[in-house]
Amino acid sequence: MAEPGRQEVVRRVRELLARYRDPAQVDGLGDDEPLAVLGIDSVTLITVAAELHQRWDVTIADDAVLDPEASVASLAAAAVAPGGAGDRPGGRLDVVGMGVVAPTGHGVPALWDGLLAERAHRLPMPYDAARGHRAGAVAGASAAEVVAPDRLLDLVCLAAGEALGGLDPGRRAGVTLVVGTTDTGGNALGHALAGAGDDQSALAGWVAERAAEKLGLGAAVTVGSASASGAVALGYARDLLLAGDAEEALVVGADTVSKSAFHGLAALRTLGVDGCQPFHEARRGIALSEAAAACLLRRPVPGDDAVLGRLAGYGASSFTTHMAAPESAGIELALRRALAAAALAPGDVSFVNAHGPGTKLGDVAEMRALADVFGDRVRTLPINSVKGLLWHCQGAAGVIESLACLLSLRHGTLTPTTAAEPVDPQWREFDIVTKPRELADARSAVSVSCGLGGVNTAVVWERA
Repeated sequence: MAEPGRQEVVRRVRELLARYRDPAQVDGLGDDEPLAVLGIDSVTLITVAAELHQRWDVTIADDAVLDPEASVASLAAAAVAPGGAGDRPGGRLDVVGMGVVAPTGHGVPALWDGLLAERAHRLPMPYDAARGHRAGAVAGASAAEVVAPDRLLDLVCLAAGEALGGLDPGRRAGVTLVVGTTDTGGNALGHALAGAGDDQSALAGWVAERAAEKLGLGAAVTVGSASASGAVALGYARDLLLAGDAEEALVVGADTVSKSAFHGLAALRTLGVDGCQPFHEARRGIALSEAAAACLLRRPVPGDDAVLGRLAGYGASSFTTHMAAPESAGIELALRRALAAAALAPGDVSFVNAHGPGTKLGDVAEMRALADVFGDRVRTLPINSVKGLLWHCQGAAGVIESLACLLSLRHGTLTPTTAAEPVDPQWREFDIVTKPRELADARSAVSVSCGLGGVNTAVVWERA
């Protein structure tokens, strides 16, 4: 930034810091003195940075915000004004393959048909059927299959195989596999400890390598970022491709219904016995589901007629003051970063696929973020969530919900938000889609994914 711009950022940073500390102390602190002298920590600075972005569209680099020696001067020096380097679009990627196994069935056609017909497979929760909890399971799966030691690997390979389709086996070695999952091998370890064998192949750190070996792919990476794992994997693959570090990338979001996930979320009191009910006035929490979804990405090739859609932008933030209570400012920051990366204005977005978990706090934070980003248009902007039907697919959610966006763009139809009615009164003026709706002119969509611990992501998709 030019010097006058930097001085303006200094003034605004001081103005915001004065909300958290004695204004006289803030005024008396030198520009180069560490803010830690006043007891200002990174959590406070994250809040200040988010408000700078929200109010004045000024972005401060994350490493500067998290620097223990951060000062007013260092924050201002790391700031990027609107139109600066931080807002330059990073380029688009083509989607050339999709695959899925989910409660709607095997394959992309089954996903689309199931979303429109609101049809999905359920089973009693294997670890807690007595209290009425149920789990989403791949159509036709038995309870024994759902808890099998190699379940995660099997799901990854099924979805990946469909996405790879007829790709020449000779080209597969050039495909980098990126798997997003929360599964830490709970099923495999449980069987091992029970004496059922020592196969720990479902361990999250191994699943990408095992799948790449079975499918004949090249490098393999596993990404874990709670329920946003699949979306973060998309962002990671995007970075690899745009940097020229991969020729093609196959992103797979996948998760099983593990004992550790069930009991951990039960302890946090985020589970509900009624399934996910996004935006419902009586929503009570999430229900878990197994699934895997795959998306094959590559840089655009002139004249390619096999393109299914485009990944136009990605944004993320790590922002929270409580492990299980999302912050609207963090979701807003991810949305703004994604739109900036895609070089799109909020008015360019045709619809939003919301994270929409159906939790008391989560839905409120997300809808507030959407209102802050889209302004008055949020009341006419179509919003849906597929979690009402698929339930929470955990690490698979970010990819399977992205596929839902791509399919809606291709077919010109937005799928309904199952189990949303009656909608919470505070959002009845919003355009929450509860029935299939024709959107023939839809050109772009945003999919939001969030995870425990303050992970927030937004992915922008465009019609081919």
